[in-house]
Amino acid sequence: VLGFDHVVDYVFYHHAVISIPAIIVMGIVHYFWQKRLDRADGGVCAAVDESELRQVNADAPAWYAVFPVLPLGLTIFFWACFKHAKVGLVEITLFSFALAFIAETIRRRDVKAAMKDVSTFFNGMGDGFSKVVVLIVAASTMVAGLKAMGLIDAISGLVTGVENAGAGLMLVFSGITALITFVSGSGNAVFYSFIELIPQIADKAGIDPIMVALPMQLTSNVIRAASPVAAVVIIVAAVVKVNPLMVVKRTCVPLLSGFAAVLLLSLIRYA
Repeated sequence: VLGFDHVVDYVFYHHAVISIPAIIVMGIVHYFWQKRLDRADGGVCAAVDESELRQVNADAPAWYAVFPVLPLGLTIFFWACFKHAKVGLVEITLFSFALAFIAETIRRRDVKAAMKDVSTFFNGMGDGFSKVVVLIVAASTMVAGLKAMGLIDAISGLVTGVENAGAGLMLVFSGITALITFVSGSGNAVFYSFIELIPQIADKAGIDPIMVALPMQLTSNVIRAASPVAAVVIIVAAVVKVNPLMVVKRTCVPLLSGFAAVLLLSLIRYA
């Protein structure tokens, strides 16, 4: 959406510059916040009965651990060594899958068994793609409707020529993203809905779209675990057998510190 030729350019030159310091801030705050709550609660939040946990021994050699990170490694490799090669994430993922399939076939010496396991890959890929496609189609429809209503032109007109308009838009859209993510427990839906708007508004307002889009993306991921209705919070609460609000109590301060760090670092870098 932002027009980058390669995803690694966005990750290394923009995303990591903001996200890594924010993660460090969250880690530091997390440590001291948990210590404080432990003292207030008179101990740990909840104890997990490890006797109920089972360890499943995988029937695979240790070097198979290379395959899950192979797409990441190849993406960085082609970006660093063959930047002009038109090799995308889809090609890299399918190539990595093919290598894994060949290795598994040779190891087990059973093509039918390997082919049976292939369905897991394609079922997961289909499930993931269907969700993303539905979100993108719905977001595009919403953007088309807002554009037809004149909302994009109205917002652009309000901020055009305004000093620090980029900072204002960043705070507004990041705030909306944080609020909806907290209420819904899902960051992807709201981010996909609004990301299509950003380049159009930014272009008309004469500001850098990444200043608005990047904090939105990070916010949608950071605030999710501060919502009591988020799937990850409910799952963790069920495992440790506590109320989801107890989990949110533990996560909210570190995550809000990360949210503040994202906004501050974005202002410093792009304003």
